[in-house]
Amino acid sequence: MEEEWPVLQVGDRPPIRLWRASTEIEATPTAVLHRVLRERHLWDDDLLHSRVIEALESSTEVFHYVTDSMAPHPRRDFVVLRRWRSDLPRGACLLVSSSVDHDAARLEAGLQALLLTSRFLMEPTGPGRSRLTHYCRADLRGRSPEWYNKVFGHLCAVEVTRIRDSFPVFGRAPGVRL
Repeated sequence: MEEEWPVLQVGDRPPIRLWRASTEIEATPTAVLHRVLRERHLWDDDLLHSRVIEALESSTEVFHYVTDSMAPHPRRDFVVLRRWRSDLPRGACLLVSSSVDHDAARLEAGLQALLLTSRFLMEPTGPGRSRLTHYCRADLRGRSPEWYNKVFGHLCAVEVTRIRDSFPVFGRAPGVRL
């Protein structure tokens, strides 16, 4: 009797969805890019520590960061290759990141999570104002497909909200959302 093998279709979707979240920020695209690149501690409450492992070019680096999460979930360790551009047409900026293996990176604590894709697009919408759009697909390890479908998109939205709220807004009290 001949054994049957399962057939995999090329068009099968990845099990983890790509999410998109966006917000308006009262800052220029280059200021938002700088905040996302170099000032993560100002907007990521879960960040334990981060460092540049290796600068490959003036706008490309291998970056390592560790995030904490609610107990009983372990810490998540990320090593990503990230590249950015601040000279796009109409004053837009872009940051693209994805996980890589790197000899100098070692698992510090918890799980090695995978950032499958992360794209931050910052577009000017007026003087001193921009739209931040974040596309993200990550494997945080230890989560069910149902969790990704029901929860991860909300986490992406919270992340862009935290980035927005890390900028001072003139004319309204800090922490007040309109």
